[in-house]
Amino acid sequence: MGFRCISALWICLLAASVAAGEPYPEPALESYWSGIASFRSLTTAERVRDEIQHHFATALVIRRVSTANGEFFRLLSGPYGEKAAAHSAVDKARGAGYESAWLVVEPRLARGAEVPAPAADAAPGVVVSDKPADGSPLQPAAVDAEVHKDVHTSETMAPDQPLYVDVQQGASIKLTRIDTAATPIKIDGFVDEPVWQQVPVIDDFVTLEPDTLVPGKYPTHMRVAYSERGMYVSAVMQQPVESLIRRLSGRDVRDNRDSFSVTIDTSGEGRYGFWFGINLGDALMDGTVLPERVFTNDWDGPWYGRSQKTDNGWSMEMFIPWGIVSMPASSATRNVGLYVSRKVAFIDERWGWPALPPTQPKFMSALQKLEMQDVQPGQQYNIYPFASTAFDFVDHEPDYRVGADLFWRPSTNFQMNATINPDFGNVESDEVVINLTATETFFPEKRLFFLEGQEIFVASPRADTRGRGVGMRGAPYTMVNTRRIGGQPREPDVPDTIDIPQRELLQPTELLGAVKTTGQIGRVRYGLMGAFEDEVKFDVENFAVSPQGAPENLHQDGNDYGIARVLYEDNQGGAYRALGFLSTAVLNPQRDAMVNGLDFHYLTPRGNFKVDGQLMNSDIDGEETGFGGFVDFEMNYGQGRVHRVGLEYFDEHIDINDLGFLQRNDEYRIRSSFQWTKSDLSWARENQFDVRGFVQRNVTENLFTGASISFSNRTNLNDLSQLIARLSYAPSYFDDLNSFGNGTYRIEDQITSELSWQTDTAKPWSFKFGVGYDEENLSDGSYNASVGVFWRPTDQFAVEFETKYISSDGWLLHQEDDLFATFETQQWQPKLSVEYFISARQQLRLSMQWVGIRAEESEFFLVPASPGELIPIDKPVGPGFDDNYDFSVSQYSMQLRYRWEIAPLSDIFVVYTRLANLREALQDRSFNRVFNSAWRDPLADFLVFKIRYRFGS
Repeated sequence: MGFRCISALWICLLAASVAAGEPYPEPALESYWSGIASFRSLTTAERVRDEIQHHFATALVIRRVSTANGEFFRLLSGPYGEKAAAHSAVDKARGAGYESAWLVVEPRLARGAEVPAPAADAAPGVVVSDKPADGSPLQPAAVDAEVHKDVHTSETMAPDQPLYVDVQQGASIKLTRIDTAATPIKIDGFVDEPVWQQVPVIDDFVTLEPDTLVPGKYPTHMRVAYSERGMYVSAVMQQPVESLIRRLSGRDVRDNRDSFSVTIDTSGEGRYGFWFGINLGDALMDGTVLPERVFTNDWDGPWYGRSQKTDNGWSMEMFIPWGIVSMPASSATRNVGLYVSRKVAFIDERWGWPALPPTQPKFMSALQKLEMQDVQPGQQYNIYPFASTAFDFVDHEPDYRVGADLFWRPSTNFQMNATINPDFGNVESDEVVINLTATETFFPEKRLFFLEGQEIFVASPRADTRGRGVGMRGAPYTMVNTRRIGGQPREPDVPDTIDIPQRELLQPTELLGAVKTTGQIGRVRYGLMGAFEDEVKFDVENFAVSPQGAPENLHQDGNDYGIARVLYEDNQGGAYRALGFLSTAVLNPQRDAMVNGLDFHYLTPRGNFKVDGQLMNSDIDGEETGFGGFVDFEMNYGQGRVHRVGLEYFDEHIDINDLGFLQRNDEYRIRSSFQWTKSDLSWARENQFDVRGFVQRNVTENLFTGASISFSNRTNLNDLSQLIARLSYAPSYFDDLNSFGNGTYRIEDQITSELSWQTDTAKPWSFKFGVGYDEENLSDGSYNASVGVFWRPTDQFAVEFETKYISSDGWLLHQEDDLFATFETQQWQPKLSVEYFISARQQLRLSMQWVGIRAEESEFFLVPASPGELIPIDKPVGPGFDDNYDFSVSQYSMQLRYRWEIAPLSDIFVVYTRLANLREALQDRSFNRVFNSAWRDPLADFLVFKIRYRFGS
């Protein structure tokens, strides 16, 4: 219990005594003191005394105090003959950062002499409490609000004990500044440097997941300090050694294992920040965070972290250089926000400080405030040269490339990145997705250049599709989808006599270079980016020249891209307000595409109401100007209860997909969701229920083009297994997209259901099972079943295998013009991953994913001339029609990768990749033959060697 609480208790007791007619006896002679703080260590008390002596007119003294919880060294100012003078000293102590300073009144007794001390190096302004190492509070008798009887003794001093930070709500902590030149810290995971003993401990970790807010089961001693170079964080975490879960992995891989993470609001005002995580075993994670809890792991920074097992748990150390993060210009005193959390995997709990569970609305604006002095990072620069060699086994051609990524930060609030002749080589592969619909699949960015500083271009929470909720989220709405840059080329407009092979249309476009600047001026943040593609060469066959197809080359100019962003933010009075403008341009000789957007954001001081919206227009050569936008409202009704409502409108002309991502235009929609998370139930650790729905019509015909209501529930059971159930219903509506411009037709109402169960993932063996049923567009249905096996016998080796089987009786697919057909299909979707870590920095990984489909024709339909039911017909025959519409699809991605991280963001890669996407006639082939056919005819088959090394300040 802190001094203020104890003081309040004694004041109440005194008042009760007076009310009972027993006034407290006043001593004949009194002296008055200002109690400043108490310490376990005499050395620390001496250092703090010398550090703050200049605040006081009288000399500070140190007393030894015996309490029920041990001995402390108490720092006092005095004596004063008048109570008012002592009160003034209390105010001075609080002004120096010691908010728990209190008034001491005692009889005049002989006092021990002041103990001299050397120059101090303790933390100025840190509020230090008397909390002993075991965390138990002091007994009320130890401190008296108005009377403190202190007995000095000359016994041997107690051994050093850590200081503990006692944070008053809303108060800032003045961080310890350390001189790493005089007292260096080796980032090795062992918290054994003497300098750490000068840094107060933060140990008030409470359980956030599940949201019980009870203290963590095992002690966590976290320390944070800083120097002119960066921030240092250490943590000593106790728990039974046999319960530790140490799993090695690549960067940013989420897994159920022991970990520690730090979130820093570098803006100091809840505008933007960065998070850093280290797992037991040294696998690193990092990313960015935007208001209020929009986390991404896209950003990677060159920081340092190590972990170690100890005799009673584990420990870790981090060093985060100031030069790698965005920070505004600041006066001598710089403010940042801090949040830290610890994952205890074997009980699947997350403990954190301060107490900010995911069920409460505020996060960024509620981080613990920290104060630092004279943090003005100097000019930073980094150069990342690379060299790569690739051999294409399909074209039997080698490819050699050298280039560089450049990073320059001349001040804390300006940064420039550039890339010259970049190699966005295939060291990461995308998920295999079979998409035979008219809507596009979104793939996230993985290239380092585009990830660095990209948070300024995020204009809405809708730009991010990730979240911890159980409800299904749709594709993003974003004006900036950097996967377009250097992506697949535009398909050339050629006569029918020229055939372009599929692999030519899927080849990535080479970039000549790109440049990006980001910065901040006061309350305004900005970002600029430009990128320039090289000319594209297509190897085609010209059947007008030869019946066998004469080989030719077609050349097409690449695109030039430009992005400009400005954002004004203000959070005075505790409310967050922001207004932004975003403009994009894609230029090529065929057409220029310009898109402009205005976004706005508001969050109330309590965080219980939030508004986000964006208005945009597109201006494309040869097309009409398009308009659209959306606005989202979010209401928090209490802990774990969140309601969202969204309104959106996009006319038939708006098109942002030259650089952005929007699945469809020509629609207006209302959507709503409600999420309720409840923790610490008698039958489960946590339960999350989600209900959401939408209603949609198109603009051009005012037709009802979609609606659904869905229920999702995720239960984390007491045995640490997880059960997920989903049920949704969509009424009959008109489909105006999947005829690919050949008309509008009605589809039947649909019910979708799913049930899955996963065992405790902290175990060496874990399993996942699922079943589901989906009604098809014309009332037939499909069934699916899935199973997953996860084996982690050691820290260094892991095998994951999942497979899904789908059987459908009426899969409706567009064939050509106004012709549709249904198919009886079977699908297999196996996925395998095998990882072996030679060390924490060397990884060998095999990943393989395949989707195989066998589809047999069933019924045929025509799209009606006006919107209505599909018209059943007999199978069409004759010229222009296929004899048989049965087909197979075989799409796979296989990658064997060796990665050696020789330094932060410096790597050696050896990667073999093989890809295929083959659709052809079925011809009664088995799944084995379907796979073998694609294996013999890959789209890509290449070996890459790449080295990248970071040089810089």
